Amino acid sequence: MTRSWHIAVKDIIVWVRDPSAMGVLLLMPAVLIFILGSALGGMGGDGTSGIDVAIVDLSRGGAVPVGSDRPPSDDLVEVLSGAERLTGLFDVVMLPTERSARSAIRQGTLAAALVIPRNFDDDVASGRDATLVVLKDPGSALGADIWESVITAYASTFSAASVSVQSALAAVAQGNPAAAGAPGTTGRITGEAVAAVTDDEADGRVEVVDDELSGVVQVTALDYYGLSMISMFLMFGAMFGAFSTIQENREQTMSRLMASPTPRYQIVAGKTLSVFLLGMSQFAVLYVVTRFMFGVEWGRDPVATVAVAAAEMFAVTGLATLIASFARTERAAGGIGPLVVQIQALIGGAFFTISILPEWVQPVRYLSVVGWTMEAWTAVQVRGAGVGDVLGPIGALVAIGVALFGVGVWRAEALR
Repeated sequence: MTRSWHIAVKDIIVWVRDPSAMGVLLLMPAVLIFILGSALGGMGGDGTSGIDVAIVDLSRGGAVPVGSDRPPSDDLVEVLSGAERLTGLFDVVMLPTERSARSAIRQGTLAAALVIPRNFDDDVASGRDATLVVLKDPGSALGADIWESVITAYASTFSAASVSVQSALAAVAQGNPAAAGAPGTTGRITGEAVAAVTDDEADGRVEVVDDELSGVVQVTALDYYGLSMISMFLMFGAMFGAFSTIQENREQTMSRLMASPTPRYQIVAGKTLSVFLLGMSQFAVLYVVTRFMFGVEWGRDPVATVAVAAAEMFAVTGLATLIASFARTERAAGGIGPLVVQIQALIGGAFFTISILPEWVQPVRYLSVVGWTMEAWTAVQVRGAGVGDVLGPIGALVAIGVALFGVGVWRAEALR
């Protein structure tokens, strides 16, 4: 097999000396990971940067319900801006006017804003229906929806107070109509209801338990795109492998190799080995860059991570053989290769998580090398899976590689 190694090393040296090849294989994925991670999830730190939101409290100085020591709007602002559970999720700023909040959202500096109307305190204090306004940036739909859901949850607190007031007034009117009509009765009952549902000590009446799954890691957009972009760009090795084979056929280098005493299987082994070694070298560089420079979370089992990368590259060597059997020129390979890679990346979840698609569409990822790779790497990254846990995806990638290689060799022989 010494001759196979010589052929493989020769191909790798040619690729390393080609700046455009190195740009596609190393520079482009690193830049894309940086850009996507920065734009969608932030760079550096612990990945816990909050969602930028604002509160506009126009109800300051409003009515204070009897039995309470401050307006309901103050309670709401304090909870949203100071609650320990929310400080890590939102970066809250106070703005003076609704106009300033709308301007900030249009400029993209805020995901959403809460506007507390001027009559909010008066409505709550009198037991009337109260309204809260949430302004949202359509371009930050996820963050805005989270903010709205939190506002809705806390608004239910005041809804509970309103229901309590109406129930209490109905009971008082039935038992003592004169007391129900007495001045201050509505305000006093409302104040006690609002104080009860907003009192910190009342939180213990309903317990909310966070049950975190053992061993599950929360990942950022940078973590996700670090893995997905690498899984996609490893496939470009197939295109360069096809280039090499086509070029040697055109220059009749392959014919001379076939006419030499070198066994044919050693020549084929050398060509496929070069693609495999190129991809594993590419993976090693990108792994180090993303893990130690970008801080991407790769999981706790590097052996499993490398095993999956090796399985993907085995499939890529088969794809290189298949592309070379269809494309007769470098230009044709340059058209087929990127198209195949982009389709594989799209259906495999390189650009977005497959879970956002309808369930009946999600199995399409199993037609993709990237899909199997992402499934295995995500298991290692998020659930701490080991080699034994990802043998299924590894086996699928190996099977894909064998099938692609077989079809490619069959077609190449048929065209001779």
